[in-house]
Amino acid sequence: MGTLGLDMERGLYLGIDFGTTNSVVSIYNFKDGEAQTIPIDGGNIFPTAIQFETDADDPQKLARIFGVQAKEAAVIYPLSTVLSIKRYLGSDAAIKVSVDERDHSFTPEQIAGEILGYLKQKADQYAQDELNIDGEFSGCVITVPANSTDKQKKMTKQAAVLAGFDEDSVFLRLEPAAAAISYAVNETKDKKILVYDFGGGTFDACILKIEASDDDEPNISIVSTYGDNDLGGNDIDKVIIDMILEEFNKLTDGEINLYDENADDGVSKRQKKVAQVRLQQVANQAKERLSQSKSTKITLAPFIQEPKIVNINMEITLEDFENYKRHSRQNDHEEIFAKFEGKSLDDIVNSTLECIDKCLAAGSLSAGDIDEIFLVGGSSSIPLVGRKITEKFDKEPFKSKISPALSISQGAAYYCNMIMMPTLKGPTVQEKTIHPLGLELAGRRFMEIVAAGMDIPRDGLIVEASELLTTNFDNIPSMAIVVYENTEPSTTGEAQQVSRPGMKRLAGTSLRGIPQAPKGKEKVKVIFSISQDNMLKVTAKSTSVDGAVTELSVDELY
Repeated sequence: MGTLGLDMERGLYLGIDFGTTNSVVSIYNFKDGEAQTIPIDGGNIFPTAIQFETDADDPQKLARIFGVQAKEAAVIYPLSTVLSIKRYLGSDAAIKVSVDERDHSFTPEQIAGEILGYLKQKADQYAQDELNIDGEFSGCVITVPANSTDKQKKMTKQAAVLAGFDEDSVFLRLEPAAAAISYAVNETKDKKILVYDFGGGTFDACILKIEASDDDEPNISIVSTYGDNDLGGNDIDKVIIDMILEEFNKLTDGEINLYDENADDGVSKRQKKVAQVRLQQVANQAKERLSQSKSTKITLAPFIQEPKIVNINMEITLEDFENYKRHSRQNDHEEIFAKFEGKSLDDIVNSTLECIDKCLAAGSLSAGDIDEIFLVGGSSSIPLVGRKITEKFDKEPFKSKISPALSISQGAAYYCNMIMMPTLKGPTVQEKTIHPLGLELAGRRFMEIVAAGMDIPRDGLIVEASELLTTNFDNIPSMAIVVYENTEPSTTGEAQQVSRPGMKRLAGTSLRGIPQAPKGKEKVKVIFSISQDNMLKVTAKSTSVDGAVTELSVDELY
């Protein structure tokens, strides 16, 4: 396969920032020696949205609309449009859409695969028509939040395969590390940098160590990371939605609940769905405008038309936005609303600073040890973020030439360069384990097997438990193998219980066929294998001659 006059050693790869709200794709341009964002449908930023409609040629099939058109169609066709699919990756929830009064059900990875497939198709076309590249993208590097679970990573990979990428050529890399590459590619000094990644659906703080070298190949290693998969720009939008809802309730005397679709208040389910989508889009636009100005106007005329016409005209100031405390549940689950009830934008940004503190503590660092702060993700453009970061670190964030919205995708493209042309020089990233991993023992004790911060070689990390497991009862034929991740390791060194805060149960299975023997006689060896995608596989094997073996991919057994 030829591209820009060079022969690819491992095929052609596409760098993808698959975001909750928006997605960006980039390629490494060997002619210019730098990453290049590929415009999709005329824009660098592609709304992560899909809308279904009846196929005009075959009424039994569904046609698809993607991106900007799908996002805009959500106002008119809310029941057949899917937004923010990334927040469902990792769950078993069915994604249901209704098209012409017919219901359809999809898995999260199927929806994500549809969108990724469209991005691949458009990128293939652009590369062939505009860059004179032969062939198509057979592989990709997709970025994922630093705190992604193994199941989320697994479903992301499945989506990429459904999109048409070769299964063996799909690589996952952490979003903060990808962003750091786009920063570090021209770095000539040793530094510790904090990547503040505030996207539409998640927040990640990641500290990276950059070691410059004389051969123009800076080495990047992850020192520590901490994040919140339920904290993002979408939650900030809901603060503005709350402000609009307060005005709406004044105009309707509180008699209409737009988020209770079964209430007998004279507003149809469809009208409420349309209203919810309009609120979401208007709030997002208002947030973006308030990142550039001191106030913005909200105009929804008409907003609803049944049982009477209601128009909304209001102004939101930046000061009000920063301090307004949320009180409406909207469509949040109870546990999520409990997290944000009574919280303002100021409180939400402070929550990101709490994540930073935990990230610093995990790396045994203080704010003064950080040389540079790199802001990533659309929500990091909010002025309050910059002010809070400057106040905390006593220095302004790094002024990158790359848009915060594009840096992750372009960093992924540099990863593509390393895969496509491994003999070429460029920044190298030392992947590390993020959190301690281990097993549950009798008495709900935690046995750590993999420590945080261990280097992951290119061919993966293999760690054998330092002690063998033994049976707790006489003549039992099986043993439970339960895997835990310690997301908040204790700094005191005391024995850990799997019931303590921060312990996350990843998976569980049973080692069956153990030879029946007296208690403690039968012994089992456990091996943890971790790929560079930070995906885990656990092997448990009886050490007796007549023993048994079981192997589980953690992401498959939730």
